[in-house]
Amino acid sequence: MDEPARPIRIATAEVYLGICSWADAHFVKSGGFYPAAVATRPAQRLQYYATVFPTVEIDATYYSLLAPDQADRWAALTPGGFLFHVKAFGLFTGHAVDARRLPQEVQALLPAEVRGARQVDFRRLPREVEEACWAHFTAFCRRLDAGGRLGYLLFQFPRWSTPSPGMFRRLGFLRQTLAGYRVAVEFRHRSWLTPPHRATVEAVLREHDLIYVIPDEPALSWTVPPEVLLTSGWSVVRFHGRNAAAWAKRGATTDEVYDYDYRDEELRPWAGTARELAGQVERLFLMFNNHYRGNSARNAATLAAMLGGAA
Repeated sequence: MDEPARPIRIATAEVYLGICSWADAHFVKSGGFYPAAVATRPAQRLQYYATVFPTVEIDATYYSLLAPDQADRWAALTPGGFLFHVKAFGLFTGHAVDARRLPQEVQALLPAEVRGARQVDFRRLPREVEEACWAHFTAFCRRLDAGGRLGYLLFQFPRWSTPSPGMFRRLGFLRQTLAGYRVAVEFRHRSWLTPPHRATVEAVLREHDLIYVIPDEPALSWTVPPEVLLTSGWSVVRFHGRNAAAWAKRGATTDEVYDYDYRDEELRPWAGTARELAGQVERLFLMFNNHYRGNSARNAATLAAMLGGAA
């Protein structure tokens, strides 16, 4: 087995590069990242991935509440020091989810009118269902944390979530509910960074020690610009690609949205930014979400090389 990948040490920080899903179907089938010998073997895929990158986001937790045993299995397949970041369950960020994918004990708490529904959100659910979902989610996170494999918990709020007293209370609720965890918050509407909200956003995130996620995404009227905002001892940059046409297209598929291959000249400024950030934080995570055609892994490796790493 090859040696495990390690973070890059720059100034006072450990800099981690990775991607936002190691098991995306299109990434696995046509990305060219995995050797043929492991491409069809899930356990071996993760083991191989950990020899190339020292960290990864778990995307599956957005769609389903995974059992703690799954955390144990993944941890056992990775070396010490490897970090998993957990993307928050969709219900927690205002998205609708498929009720049929909830654990059986949670489904048993659902009102009869929503059992089996393909789309359901918390507005249609009693408080006990939300509490049960949080219990399942935190049990999974605790298991990863106990094994020394937990990085940040990612809460990606949708485009329709904009600054409001209720949303600021929600951010405080996240810190209260997830005390002791590193929590990263990603916004999908530029109003969060425009006056008069920006100062409040920065103050609230710092008050609750929440990590502001710096996005690299297309420059559209509503998207969030890639401005550096440091609100915690860790920093996260997520690269979504710059496929403006797909982001603006109504009904675009996920594969279309994230079909983008960064050019070297687009990544080179980020290498400079990463070096600057590394002098101000303990850990910096540079995570690529442009999974289509395997672009995420190639682009992460390119940026790692620019920073002096060997990914």
